[in-house]
Amino acid sequence: MFNKIKYKNQKGLTILEALMATVIVGIGFIAVFQMVNYSVNSIHMSGERTKANYLVNMIAEGFIGYRDTIGGITREEQDEVYYEGGKAFLGTEADKKECKKFAEYYKNLGVEGSTPCGETGSDVTKIEVKQCANRETFQRKDDYTAINETSTYKDAARNKINKWTKVIEEDQVVKCRSKKDFKSIKIFQMCAWDDYTNDLGETISCDLTNENIYDESMLIGRIQINLNDGRKRKFLYFQADYKIKQSDGG
Repeated sequence: MFNKIKYKNQKGLTILEALMATVIVGIGFIAVFQMVNYSVNSIHMSGERTKANYLVNMIAEGFIGYRDTIGGITREEQDEVYYEGGKAFLGTEADKKECKKFAEYYKNLGVEGSTPCGETGSDVTKIEVKQCANRETFQRKDDYTAINETSTYKDAARNKINKWTKVIEEDQVVKCRSKKDFKSIKIFQMCAWDDYTNDLGETISCDLTNENIYDESMLIGRIQINLNDGRKRKFLYFQADYKIKQSDGG
């Protein structure tokens, strides 16, 4: 009897109390779902940044590892290359032409008036991706394999550039989300003076001047990858090569 008298005024929850409880529980679920979505995006972005680090390191190591590779020559022409004063040349004494090593060969791609010393030309281009790849072209494995087979060259320099082009332009590693996801590989030549004349009488124009450069020139590489609609950027600067200043013995 006592218990009945004690709880006779408790008639359960009101509609307002039930609605308030529902709202509180709903807010909690919404917060959890938002955190899950944020965590998934964060994990994806972290993976993309990690892959970008691996990619720029791979390219930089490729420039350094293939530093002494001569670009733009055939296998037959490799046996005809000779060296004078630490530089590679091709042709007779009357019409000899200086051969460019890997970094300088890449730097001169597409530059007007600059041609490689060999007969293969420079049918590869610098890597500069300003828009996302056309995925419809590479959606099937057979198409991708065929493109790679027809684009394979017979020299190491062009094969390397071709490989990097495929990896970057076709979004194999780092995915492109918008037109702001910019990717590029550039080489800059740094000298102690603006212009200088080499042993062949050619006037060489440098991109940057630095009075602390004591070699003939230094080649600096820059790799840039923009991620996440351009909001995240990865830069890597490295010394790709250098040209030793030779003494004339005077």
